[in-house]
Amino acid sequence: MRSRALAFACCVLAAAGCAGTGNGASGGAVGGSGTSSGDRLAPLVLPPSSIGAERALPIAAVFPTLGRYAVSGLQSLRGAQLAVEDLNRKGGVRGRPLRLAEYRTGSYFVDAREAAALASRDGALAIIGSNSSELSQAVAEEAEADGILQLTNVSTASDLTWDPQTGRVRPFVFRMCASDDVIGSLLAVFARDRLGARRVAVLYEVGRSYSAHLARSFRRGFEDAAAGRVVSESFYLALETDFRPQLQRIREFRPDVVFMPGSFPDATLAAVQAREAGLQATFLGGDAWSSPFLFQKGPPPGEAYYVELCSPAPEFDRKYAGAVGSDPPGCRAVLAYDAVRVIASGLQRLGPLSAEDLGPRLARTRRRLRDEVARGQVDGLTGRVRFDARGNRRQGVALYAVEWTPMGPRALVRGWLGEP
Repeated sequence: MRSRALAFACCVLAAAGCAGTGNGASGGAVGGSGTSSGDRLAPLVLPPSSIGAERALPIAAVFPTLGRYAVSGLQSLRGAQLAVEDLNRKGGVRGRPLRLAEYRTGSYFVDAREAAALASRDGALAIIGSNSSELSQAVAEEAEADGILQLTNVSTASDLTWDPQTGRVRPFVFRMCASDDVIGSLLAVFARDRLGARRVAVLYEVGRSYSAHLARSFRRGFEDAAAGRVVSESFYLALETDFRPQLQRIREFRPDVVFMPGSFPDATLAAVQAREAGLQATFLGGDAWSSPFLFQKGPPPGEAYYVELCSPAPEFDRKYAGAVGSDPPGCRAVLAYDAVRVIASGLQRLGPLSAEDLGPRLARTRRRLRDEVARGQVDGLTGRVRFDARGNRRQGVALYAVEWTPMGPRALVRGWLGEP
């Protein structure tokens, strides 16, 4: 376990250098109590050496920088960094600087859980993160137990902001984007009312919560036998690349629309195989289709649409490109940017904070901050941010259409679905 932790620390530090991040966080990869024998893995976390700084207001950022979610984790982290830099350049909060305490992790839920526990113990006022629903669920358990605000940027799992075991709302957990339930129902309305679909085939990845939840919420919002709207479901396994058997059955169903709530690599392969199978239908996807590599192997056999978790933010895109030297990564970074601004706005409304408010009275300060965020409204780069009673941002999703040019596929904004 020791060698694994050391390797993690080296990789994370290398990733930080490549990404151009530089908030000065240091420290070693730590292993939690799960270092015992067997198949249990020690949590992999690279915490800051300390989060205390004179007069600074500490906000923790819990994002993966190694493993499956590392690319999106670094993008999210950079968005949070840019927000703190901008706010501090303008004087911080009531003259006090913000301190982004970076807890860099692996891509396993035990890593995120350990990082959240450390951030709470170290005295953070709130937690930004994470960028995967699996990791955000682990953070949410710690945040709720410790009474510290969590605000995730792009985690869509519907049960994130409420406890699936008890059915109770998690009052300290918030999200900056629409949930799977909202996305699926909005896509169902789009297919029904805008595309005029009556027959929809759903092809989803079994065993992946994101895909299965979107499929379920879409079907619930679309299917109505009395109105002549029917749904046929097919599934595939993780890492499966041959969708031809499912697509042949879908072709026999003669759908108007094929809804594929999976990732962009899956949709890209399925598009080519659908054309080979002679399937004629409109392809429809969720936010996981958002990638410049979507349909690079060839177009689907008809029109194609997908949704994104935020509206375009040209101002931020220019800022990100200038700071990082690469194109902006969809919604991850800008929603992390706006998440920091939401917390800063809540801190502003708390009024001046004393040393006691950040020390002996920290639990009370965290509760007050949670209440301010819950009832506040902030005009962010992605529009107005306000939350419902479950901590979900009250907004819809951006609709994109994929068009083909001599240079290949191009995604263009076609409007907005749901509440602006």
